[in-house]
Amino acid sequence: MTDDAQLPRREFLLTLPRRRLAAGLLLRDGQGRVCLVVPTYKPNKILPGGTVETGESPAEATAREVVEELGLDLPVGRLLVIDEVKPDQDDDHGAMILGYDGGVLTDEQISAIGWPEDELSGVVFVHPDDLDQHCTPANAARVRAALAALADGTVAELGR
Repeated sequence: MTDDAQLPRREFLLTLPRRRLAAGLLLRDGQGRVCLVVPTYKPNKILPGGTVETGESPAEATAREVVEELGLDLPVGRLLVIDEVKPDQDDDHGAMILGYDGGVLTDEQISAIGWPEDELSGVVFVHPDDLDQHCTPANAARVRAALAALADGTVAELGR
């Protein structure tokens, strides 16, 4: 095939809907509290993670983001939640957000957590019952769905 033969496919692909792909890691401490990062660029806390870059799998992006945000090189476990975020006034394309199991952090790992001060102002561990005080309703629902999927061995599929 020549480059000319590829042109119609490229043109076709440009007509397809675009959607951001993001992924996060559900980490807990020994008391069952959930690790949330405190972004400097938005008012609510979120799971560590971020946008999947071109050429990365969602799991690779999750691992990279956790190293960048927490300074921890952790294995990315199984997929727990898939969440479709519809387009809105802030995001013309919407997003697909995946949540993976990151396991339970040891006290040593928690003590080693560090964060980039230009992106995050801190890291907190929050009891699942208190998620609504720290997260948007959508993020709280996503974390709760991930916890439920972890407990029952399923994958939760959300969509609003």
